[in-house]
Amino acid sequence: MRNEKTEEIKSRLEEALKNSTCLKHPVAAVIYDICGDYAGSGWNGPPDFMKHDKCLRDGYPSGKGMELCPGSHAEIMAISNAAKYTGSTYMGTMYLSSWFPCVWCTNSIIKAGIKRVVTPDGIYESIEKRILAENLRN
Repeated sequence: MRNEKTEEIKSRLEEALKNSTCLKHPVAAVIYDICGDYAGSGWNGPPDFMKHDKCLRDGYPSGKGMELCPGSHAEIMAISNAAKYTGSTYMGTMYLSSWFPCVWCTNSIIKAGIKRVVTPDGIYESIEKRILAENLRN
């Protein structure tokens, strides 16, 4: 059963990643609710109606110039889609295709009641402690 769930999560992340229109770094996020049921997914990129043929952050180092980007982050879209279609993020788990979320997404994850974040580099059981540690370091 566990392998089937792992494969399902990987498959949903891969599908969401295909939808990303970000020119710099495609990211996908998938949320499962407290019962382990699929709640929603998201990917990063600007709104569908917006022309997007050049990254406004070209030349900026990673994590800089974020305010120039017109796109939504995958984490925010996943939370929005879960709220729109299932309404179940509380005590859930978010799986990400890449690194730990930015501070804005982390705050939204906390506000959505998601208690566990899984990235390729680790599992974070207490996201509040992680963001506190990050903020204290900076």
